[in-house]
Amino acid sequence: MSSIVINGAEIYYQTYGKERPGQPPILLIHGATSTGQGDWGAVAPALARRWRVILPDCRGHGRSSNPQRSYSFKEMASDMSALVRALGYSRAHIIGHSNGGNTALVILIEHPEVVQTAVIQAANAYVSPDLLEREPVALDAERIARESPEWMEEMIAAHGPTHGEDYWRELLAMTLREILSEPNYTPEDLQRVQQPTLVIQGAEDPVNAPAKHAQFIARHIPYAELWLPAGVRHNVQIEALSEWLQRVENFLERRGDDANEALHRLRQDFYADQRAWIFDLRASRENAPKPRIVLSGRTLYSSQRQAAVERLAQLAEEDEAAQTIDADSVQVLLDESAPWALVNRCVTDLRREPRNLSERVSQALLGEAVRILEEKDGWARVRMEHDGYLGWVHLSALYCCDRSQAQAYQAACQSIVQVELLNAVAAPGDSEICGKLPFGVRVQVKDRLSGYAQICLPDGRVWWVEEAGLLPSERWPKPDANGIAFTLKLVQKFIGVPYLWGGRTPYGYDCSGLAGIFWRFLGVNLPRDADQQFRAGSPVEETPAPGDLLFFGERQEDVSDSRYESITHVAISLGGDRMIHANGTAWGVSYNSLDPSSPEYRAWLRDHLMGVRRYL
Repeated sequence: MSSIVINGAEIYYQTYGKERPGQPPILLIHGATSTGQGDWGAVAPALARRWRVILPDCRGHGRSSNPQRSYSFKEMASDMSALVRALGYSRAHIIGHSNGGNTALVILIEHPEVVQTAVIQAANAYVSPDLLEREPVALDAERIARESPEWMEEMIAAHGPTHGEDYWRELLAMTLREILSEPNYTPEDLQRVQQPTLVIQGAEDPVNAPAKHAQFIARHIPYAELWLPAGVRHNVQIEALSEWLQRVENFLERRGDDANEALHRLRQDFYADQRAWIFDLRASRENAPKPRIVLSGRTLYSSQRQAAVERLAQLAEEDEAAQTIDADSVQVLLDESAPWALVNRCVTDLRREPRNLSERVSQALLGEAVRILEEKDGWARVRMEHDGYLGWVHLSALYCCDRSQAQAYQAACQSIVQVELLNAVAAPGDSEICGKLPFGVRVQVKDRLSGYAQICLPDGRVWWVEEAGLLPSERWPKPDANGIAFTLKLVQKFIGVPYLWGGRTPYGYDCSGLAGIFWRFLGVNLPRDADQQFRAGSPVEETPAPGDLLFFGERQEDVSDSRYESITHVAISLGGDRMIHANGTAWGVSYNSLDPSSPEYRAWLRDHLMGVRRYL
């Protein structure tokens, strides 16, 4: 334990871990009526395995003096900022809990020059009405002495040796006066923050969760991250220590220096959607034989690698090491060498990870083209060519070929399946089924015989299907009123088909899968998911026409682009108020209406309609 005089007060502090030249330390700020050890005793040694850690007692707490008998977030923020500089550091990772979180927030806004990153836990940016009602009761000294004597004894043990046995009462009174009046930061104040910020709040925190204080802070600080651990109350670092350490250390690794923060912001600005982009880059510093920044990791395109180099080059004015950037080890997954393949099964699942129990994110249909990005244990990570979606499929579901073969096969597919599921057999009239082709699959017809059509699969195998189940290209519907009406009649046959997350076939559809297949039948490729489809369409202000897509979700206040992120559902308009959609309420494809007088009316749909889009 050491001490140093800061702003007229003697501040006691402990340090953990060895000095790490060039790396900012972590400063841990405790909450109301506590001490550094009380809040962070288990955390500091764990963090010290990789960082230098400073653990002070705030002014008037524990063994730190309080000559002015004062308590304010701004004064403590000034103390902590001065402590960082007095110990010889220009910046620190500031981590604060509860009132220490408020103090950390004040440092972030009033003293940003000392902040490398900030972790704001169980804090509030403004005084909400529920706090005005709750805190006078919670911090009433007489009630505590009567109902919570163990808390009283803890405060006496923590503060009594330095400040006197009865000081806890004075500390409670000072604390209460401050938290009933401060802080008072507006969204505009928070929006000026430039430092990387992680906001933490237990989902069951009785102090901060009711008014959603963490959400407010994270929503308005640019690039802030938010963690709301389920089932956890106020003291997240105590109640969920292991997960807390994992989250915070991961945050510091990803965003704890200027170079990696620049990469993070580039990713968030342009490549955040992991359904369509891969941008997994890290920056490290090397000093020999000369200072440089080394980029490692993977991107989907070479243009992303170049964008990362250019973004890091902007640091050169402030950092000599940034003048030399080595990106030679960055792997670009999608270039001319990335193999082509055609889906060689009637339908195969697209998984989030290369394992069978991973989330199904979409499906790939027979004859659809993919690019193979990487292979792992019998799986292939692919990019779907028609919608750009990324995922993992069984490698055995693919027929590998070159670009010209893939394009030639698809060009020869001049018939499309127009029934729900079209049985395929080895020869005309056979009763043994070889496969079932889903609605919307395009096939290459090689021959016709006795009402059957011979189709050729990507790998050269041939099947026979009933010709009536196919629609030849000369009769394909166009994306106009007549074509939409024709295709809607076909899609309406799917009423009752089960809802299936990620589904794109009559075995099961999800909402955007049904909408996408509808428009793909009309020759229009839409993005895969509902929020992506919303962005791709043209806004419709008038009464919806047949084929328009209706989008639903949750509205969020004060975030200009949140309407995109909050889109959760899509339906196909039948014209006016009526729609058809795959939905979890019916757990299948069903009709619904926005008309309150209709028996098909669902109030949720009317209340959560976010907009209508058209794709003609």
